[in-house]
Amino acid sequence: MAQTQRDTLPVARPAFSAVIGDTKATATEEPAFSASAPQNAPNVLVFMSDDQGFSMSSTFGGPVPTPNFARLAEQGVRYNRFHTVGICSPTRASLLTGRNHHRVGTGFLTDLSVQYPGYNGHFPASTVSIAQTLRLNGYSTAMVGKHHNVPPGERTIAGPFDMWPTGLGFEHFFGFIGGDTDQFTPTLYHGTEVERSAKDAGEMLDYRLATDAINWIHNQKAAAPHKPFFIYYAPGSTHAPHQVPAEYIARFRGKFDQGWDKLREEIWRRQLRMGIIPPGTALTARPSEIPAWSKLTVDQKAFAARSMETAAAMLVYQDEQLGRVLNELERMGIFDDTLIIAIQGDNGAAAEAGPRGTLNHIGHMSNGISENDAWFTQNIEKLGGPEIYGTYPAGWAWAMASPLRWTKEYASMLGGIRNAMVMSWPGHVAKPGSVCEEFGHVVDVAPTVLEAANIPAPRQVYGVEQQPYDGISLLDSLSDCQARKPRSQYFELAGKIGYFENGWFLSQDDHRTPWNHSPPKSVDLSKLSWELYNLDEDFSQSRNIAARHPEKVAAMAEAWEKVARDNHIYPIDHNFFRVSAAGTGKRPKSFDYWGSGISVAASDLPFAGKSFELTADFNAKSTDSGPIFAVGSKFGGWSLYLENGKPNFVYALSTMPEDVTRITASSPISGDRLKIRLRFRSQGVGGPATVSLYNGDQELGRARIPKTLLIQVPSDEMIDVGQDSGTPVTSYAAAGRRFSGKINRVSLTFEP
Repeated sequence: MAQTQRDTLPVARPAFSAVIGDTKATATEEPAFSASAPQNAPNVLVFMSDDQGFSMSSTFGGPVPTPNFARLAEQGVRYNRFHTVGICSPTRASLLTGRNHHRVGTGFLTDLSVQYPGYNGHFPASTVSIAQTLRLNGYSTAMVGKHHNVPPGERTIAGPFDMWPTGLGFEHFFGFIGGDTDQFTPTLYHGTEVERSAKDAGEMLDYRLATDAINWIHNQKAAAPHKPFFIYYAPGSTHAPHQVPAEYIARFRGKFDQGWDKLREEIWRRQLRMGIIPPGTALTARPSEIPAWSKLTVDQKAFAARSMETAAAMLVYQDEQLGRVLNELERMGIFDDTLIIAIQGDNGAAAEAGPRGTLNHIGHMSNGISENDAWFTQNIEKLGGPEIYGTYPAGWAWAMASPLRWTKEYASMLGGIRNAMVMSWPGHVAKPGSVCEEFGHVVDVAPTVLEAANIPAPRQVYGVEQQPYDGISLLDSLSDCQARKPRSQYFELAGKIGYFENGWFLSQDDHRTPWNHSPPKSVDLSKLSWELYNLDEDFSQSRNIAARHPEKVAAMAEAWEKVARDNHIYPIDHNFFRVSAAGTGKRPKSFDYWGSGISVAASDLPFAGKSFELTADFNAKSTDSGPIFAVGSKFGGWSLYLENGKPNFVYALSTMPEDVTRITASSPISGDRLKIRLRFRSQGVGGPATVSLYNGDQELGRARIPKTLLIQVPSDEMIDVGQDSGTPVTSYAAAGRRFSGKINRVSLTFEP
């Protein structure tokens, strides 16, 4: 039998070689053709969690027990020099494509795409995903969890769907689109359709994702027992919001009362004992921007400790769900035939909440809400529950990177780009339980999987010549870890720069902290200095030796400049929030919604800084209630609704009472073809606004909103008509989250 040619995809159907006679009696039929995977190609499970520091898990010396991650490590290999990109969308783009993140248009968060080649949010056709490559080579493919790679303007039922999982080669997708979602009331999709079923709605999101992964594997093996699968399982925890069942938080009561300075030292000592880090590794100093634990008040310590207890509980819950999937692979007898690559974190731990932490992550980071200690103390018992969208103070994020420097968003510091990784494939590991110091990067995942499956990197896919992979396979490290294997790799994120070359690390930082959107005004961005580290001798990046090696600095800076040009890194923008032009510049100014049951991604129709008029045409009795038009949630959103026939408007900048603005009509209305009008007059992005509510021409109420939203919370929340899906904006006490009347039409018009 001729060998299948797999470098050109789809795999070509062989030339017809049977006999076509005049009648069926004189003809012979060929067997049906479909591309099949190479013999003995393994199943593949790639797992990636979110916003998890290098040392949070006990598997890498951290304080949080992760027995299921540990059992993979005990029969596989731990990698202590594996790297991500520093923030979610770019890391995921590199993992899916095997190419550097700027090369696939994802130099920054996909939500904030701008129209330059390195930042437009679209993978070129010449960089086909690993899922598509495996699918065209006879694999079944599925993705479960977080997908943060759909650009603005492409998150609705109108498409396009090229950048959705189903457009990238995944035959099955169940999860959420965007950076974060509520763990209790998430906005989920099956394929490209919003999940509307109430099935499993009472379960936490991580549980639902693991259940879906198990069900998909069951069905895939039932339909094609010998066909290998590829499943990308990306739960989205431990990203904010830190939400988890209360009984898990109770397990950690008092476990973090010693504070982040002491905890970081404890982790470092444990890592040395376990061999996770090399002997002599220095514990890097706390940045001056993060306060010492001893400087906090009693109330601040109490809130901070409980917030870390909540984050730890969320990781334990995540690990249990991973364990459910692993248990099922073992029960089905396919664990030994499965290559597992498990990455803890798509970047370092998140410090965006700043030194004090927050009860409303996106609201704090994007909408500038201001929370005081009294509010924290008042809500401390609610941490982890559905009333809170919180995350811990920056000190814990820094501690979770022990012994490395800084946190998520730092492409210039190892705390932002070095993550714990384990690879397991029974029968292929020379030293189970060992620690490998070979350099690795998310661009290596795709080449590693293809080598394990005995599939070549595609040269051409659907007629398009493919760019070579930027990564290399790590498969041989299972049998022969090469700690000093020659390698180079760049890092860049919003002006923070790193360049690795054969053990040396060149670094340049702009001094912007994760809780600020721009570098300090005192920093001259044209005169940023280079730092140099020998990571072979200095695992934690503790000693800047640039002054001793000026020639090395110059040579590496020149190499960095070349890769920057080759990978479309320029123009560099040091601001965290860029104004997105993708998908919004040519959008219409008016929209009509014809009836109830409509949900449109709110991120695709930004209201920030816009004046608009909303007119609702509906039929209602004086007893009808429920949402007519809702955007976002109680953590950041607004809603027009009826309450026992009375028109209401609520605008929630956050859940703090002083951040909620309401208008309530004095009497109910009823009849057919009622017209309620909402006039919203903005005074600029994030600034104040005035809102007026009318029944026809009769003004029902007017209010001033002191501060307006830049983004709804969560970021994946919807614009809803006749309902309020996901996390509701308000309680809708009378009728729940669906309008009990009949909506004929809602019209929305933006003003210049």
